This record gives sequence, structure tokens and C-alpha cells, in this order.
Amino acid sequence: MRQGREAVTLTGEGLVDTYNRVINYLRLSVTDRCNLNCFYCGAAPGQCVAEPSRQELTVEDYRQVCEVAVALGIDRIRLTGGEPLLRTDIVQIIDAIAGINGIKDISLTTNGMLLEEMASALAAAGLKRVNISLDSLSEENFRQITRGGRLAGTLKGIERALRAGLVPVKLNVVLLKGINDHEIEQFIRLTFNQDLHVRFIEYMPAGGQQEKWAEHFLAITRVMEIACSVAPLQKVEGEHGVGPAQYYTLKGAVGKIGLISPLSRHFCACCNRLRVTADGKFKPCLFLEDEVDLRPALGNREKLIEKFREAVTLRADPQRVACDAGERGGQFQGKRFMSQIGG
Repeated sequence: MRQGREAVTLTGEGLVDTYNRVINYLRLSVTDRCNLNCFYCGAAPGQCVAEPSRQELTVEDYRQVCEVAVALGIDRIRLTGGEPLLRTDIVQIIDAIAGINGIKDISLTTNGMLLEEMASALAAAGLKRVNISLDSLSEENFRQITRGGRLAGTLKGIERALRAGLVPVKLNVVLLKGINDHEIEQFIRLTFNQDLHVRFIEYMPAGGQQEKWAEHFLAITRVMEIACSVAPLQKVEGEHGVGPAQYYTLKGAVGKIGLISPLSRHFCACCNRLRVTADGKFKPCLFLEDEVDLRPALGNREKLIEKFREAVTLRADPQRVACDAGERGGQFQGKRFMSQIGG
């Protein structure tokens, strides 16, 4: 494990790393299990559908982690997976986190397959909003990308989330050249009819997918070209600080499009987050292999604080990460696939 400089500080704004980035956002992968096996995840067939792991953290574990996170200045929590709605106690996890004073936002990323039946309970427990993966608007193409998913199920989940008030509903579209790039305009036009945030994301090669990535990577600039041909664009100011997306509205639209470009325009310099993997490891940087095991510190507040500080200390120089990632063609270090990292 690389040794970082002891330059982590706690300010009124939150944890600040060596490179003066304020950390106020925690992403918790609550499971690496998934009911789909998406093309870009990197998992082998059947690898995501195992029984619950004994290494999955408990409701009490998440409460402890989030209480310490808030004490250190973090005020935004996102639950990811895998598919977080496969946790039979996901409502209890949300309820435990929502009861912590100081948390401004609790959100969840899902493939939407189970959302129709769960949206109301999630909202009642304290969930504020959802991001939903939607990589195609064609039933056949959706099934091929997700390797078994049903578009109708996800669309019903989106509608139920809107009715439950889990807004803004953000739709995550991973750009895949030759697979779904012909649907970009159709996705953009969704924003004319509903107040949706349609976010286009560059494909990142997790889990040793370099060959597939080289064939199917599409830069975010293609979305801009198509959007400009649909209607005049206006950049939405003031939203970039809470995440990597740059948002735009099209003339006549009620929703927005978001552009997330981890490879063509690195956002490392403004990264404000820590990740916790499904097996209880801090992942300070999405591109690097370094991890910090928090499990030995559970039950001891001071030790858990030190684990947070250790993880923040290991966050890398954003310029070096961008250069290294470029030399590797965007490839992550390590062998984790996307459902283990939580995106």
C-alpha cells in the first residue's frame, strides 16, 4: 500500500485531503450481488447472483460508519451495489441512516427492476432520490446489454419513483459505441416530456475489460454534438459541485441532460467522495488499487475515525491519476468489477 503524506485536516467544511479537496460525500456499496449481469460491469456470468456474503455489513455497521462520517463533515450518502434493493434489510439501512442528524441527502443507485414494489417504502424510510440505470429504450437491446433484464420492469420502476417523490429521478446511460449510441437522441428527447435528469456516462473498463472498452468506448463529445442538433443548449450552473456531471437544458425541455466524462475530461481534481466496497473496504480512488479495511474498527469510534483519515490520506494526486489512467486506456488497477466497487 502506498504511503500518503499526513495532510488530512478537519475543517468546518469537512475532511480535506492532501490536494485540498473537501470530502463531503460517501458512497456505500451495500452488496455486490445483482439480479442483472450488465455488459460493462466486468463480472463473469453468474458471478453477481451468489447468496448474501457473510462479509456484507449489517444495519448497525452502516449506522456506525455514517455517524462517524457525519462527525467528520460528510453530509451526503449514496447507497449502491451490485443491486442494493436485493438487500432484504435495505429499508432498515435507510431508516438507520436517515435518523442521523446532519445528513442532508440520502440517495440510491438501482437498476430499477425491484423499484416498482419498493419505492414507497424507501421514501417513507427517508430516501430522498434515486439514480436508475437505463442503457437502452429498446426491449431487445436492453435485454442484451443487461443480459436478461426487462425494460418494462425498469420503466415501471421509474414511474413509481416519480410518484413516490424520489426526485429528481436521474437516469444513468452508459455510452457504448455500436450498441446504444444510435439511441442518444431518443434519450435526450425524454427531457422534453418529463422532469428527468438523463445522464450520459463514458464507459470505464473495470475488471479487465480493456479489449471490450477499446471497441465500445465513446467520448462524451458525441452527446454534445447530437444535443446541439436537437435544440439550443444552456449550461446549468451551480450543480457541478455535488458530483461529476455537467448539466444542460435544451430549449423547450422540462428536464436536463448530464454529461459524465471520467476519461475524456477527468474530474479527479473536484472529486469530493470516498467509497466503501460491499465487503467493508474504503476505496480512496476509483482508478487505484489502494484500500483500507474498516471492519476491524467497527464498534470503536476512535479507530473508525482513524480509518477514515487513513483513507483520505491515500487519495492520490489528481493530475497523476489522470495521466496514469490515460496511459492505461482508462483501465482500473486491481481486479474488482463494477458491482463490487459501487461505481
